[in-house]
Amino acid sequence: MKKNIALALCLAVLCSACSTITDSTTYKDSRRFYFKHINKPAVVDFNDIAEVEKMEEQLTVSFARLDTELTNLQREMDSILDMSNQVAVTNLFTQFPWISHIYALDAYGDVQGAIPSFVPEYIDFSFIDEREIKTREIYAHIQETPNGNEIMVLRPYMQSGEILGYLAVSFDPKALLPFVGDASNIVFLGVNNVLWTGNYLYNETPFNLEDWQKEINNKSFGYVENDTLKGAWLVRYFGGIPLIYGVMEERGK
Repeated sequence: MKKNIALALCLAVLCSACSTITDSTTYKDSRRFYFKHINKPAVVDFNDIAEVEKMEEQLTVSFARLDTELTNLQREMDSILDMSNQVAVTNLFTQFPWISHIYALDAYGDVQGAIPSFVPEYIDFSFIDEREIKTREIYAHIQETPNGNEIMVLRPYMQSGEILGYLAVSFDPKALLPFVGDASNIVFLGVNNVLWTGNYLYNETPFNLEDWQKEINNKSFGYVENDTLKGAWLVRYFGGIPLIYGVMEERGK
C-alpha cells in the first residue's frame, strides 16, 4: 500500500514538471539559444567605413552609365512582344541614338528588312547557329568588320518552341564612349576583341593578356600591370558574352 502511494506521488511530481515543458516554451528556449549562440543577428557598424581604392572607384564611376545603357537596351528589346510593331521598333533609335542599324531576321538569320534600308555586306548573323536559342533571351555577338568591331544584339521570337524570327540591332561600341566621361584611360574589351584602349595601343597596356577567357573563368575582377601602367578591370556579361571594363593609370601615381 505504502509502495503504491509513493509511486503515485512520484508520478504526480513528474507529471507536474512535464506540464511546464510545453511545445511553446521549448520552441522559445531553443530559439533563444539558436540566435544567441549559433546564428547571431547581423549588426551593422556604420562607423566602420570601408576604404575603396581610387582605381576601383574610378572603374565603377566610369562604366556606370555605359552599363546602364546596355541594360536598358536589353530590357527594351525584351519588352517588344511583336517585332512587327513598327512604332516600338523605331523608337529604339530615339531611346538609344548610338544604335546604327535595326534588322528583322527570319528564323535562319537572313535579313528580311532593315532600318536604314542599306544593309552592309559584312553583316553576318550566322553565329546564332552556334547558340541554344531560348524564348525571351537576349543574345549578343562581337563581329569584326572593315570599319572595326561591331556589337550585334538579337531578340528571338518563338511560338510552340519554334523560332519565328529575330529582332536585331547593331552598334559600334565606341559610340558608347560619351557615357564614360574621359575615355583617355579607359579600356573596353571582348574576350577576343579590342574595342577601345584610350590613348594607348593595346600592346602597350597591361591588359594585353595572352588568354582573357582563362583570366575570367575564375574571377570577375582583378588588377593588371606592366612596367609603366597599372590597371583594374571587371567583367560584365551582356547577351551571353563577356565584356571587360577597365581603367588604367601610370605607375607611381
